[in-house]
Amino acid sequence: MSGSFKDSFRQPNAGATSRRRMLIRADAGGSMGFGHFVRMCALAGYLKDDFEVSFCSRNPDGIGLSDWQRRQISEAEARWIEIPTSDMEEFNRGFLTLVDNDTSVVLDNYYYNTDYQTRVRNRARTLICIDDMHDRHFTADAVMTFLPLFRHQFSLEPYTRFFAGPQWSFLRAPFLEPAAPRHNAGISRIVMAMGGADPLNLTIKVLSAILKGTPQTFVDVIAGDTVKVGTGSTERVAIHRRLDADGIRALLDNADLGVFPASTICVEAFSRHLPVAAGHFVDNQEEFYARGVEKGWFLPLGDLRDPEEVIAGRLHRIVNMPAISAPDFDFISQRDNIITLFNELHDCGRTFGQP
Repeated sequence: MSGSFKDSFRQPNAGATSRRRMLIRADAGGSMGFGHFVRMCALAGYLKDDFEVSFCSRNPDGIGLSDWQRRQISEAEARWIEIPTSDMEEFNRGFLTLVDNDTSVVLDNYYYNTDYQTRVRNRARTLICIDDMHDRHFTADAVMTFLPLFRHQFSLEPYTRFFAGPQWSFLRAPFLEPAAPRHNAGISRIVMAMGGADPLNLTIKVLSAILKGTPQTFVDVIAGDTVKVGTGSTERVAIHRRLDADGIRALLDNADLGVFPASTICVEAFSRHLPVAAGHFVDNQEEFYARGVEKGWFLPLGDLRDPEEVIAGRLHRIVNMPAISAPDFDFISQRDNIITLFNELHDCGRTFGQP
């Protein structure tokens, strides 16, 4: 494999005044979605004033970085390091060559096994894993999840620091702007999204359920380029593709209710104080969904794989509730705490070669 990508990583950006480096990996593509990529772009935005932030992302579909992804990285003022392969093992090896004891590393996804974490950590200044699953042992210096989970649910090393809950979410800049007060005047406009990839084609079914269960509402649909919507000619639906963070924020601010899977977009909705009706369709959403319903963060939609008529009935009951509210998280103040934490993790990083 060519060393050009490694050489470009070693060369600091023009005007850089520090050798403090943060290397982020968040794989993304049409078949796996872009949620990890989006939240790591948000983290890059948090850290841009304190770190030289570089970004790597493997696309399992074998397609290069999209224009949309390049814009997200540019807006976060990070730089893109291309490892020219879509093969997992080859990409893993290439990524390791970028890591040294001056570089803190963030890994965000669910398939970095214990061995790979250890190999990265042995080369890095410090390793932070962003992971909502707890199905393997973690050797990272810190593990973070935006789900309301507990340390005892994870298998961690004694030295691993643990941070959990929506307050540890990373939000892009537009979602950190103050939200206007909301007035409970009923639900006339719904914004929905079933993920950037929507591999189960839930958008068509859930949209149809909304139109049947809430016959007086207008619906804004956020969809990726390959997501099938199939609305026919109804004037009650607007489809929005290739939205940036400002565009999504505007839709959230203009809506009375969000309909989403229990995922990152729910946290973005919380930042706008938008009530959320959430459901789930994959295992890693079920814990967030259950705790969110328990704590009153979500109005329950249940399993989004249920029949359309069942989901329509649940939505009908929700929109006819006398009052609905949204949770109140102070993401703006928490941003400073997250920046402080990442600086601390880097500054307390281990000397190269020590366990």
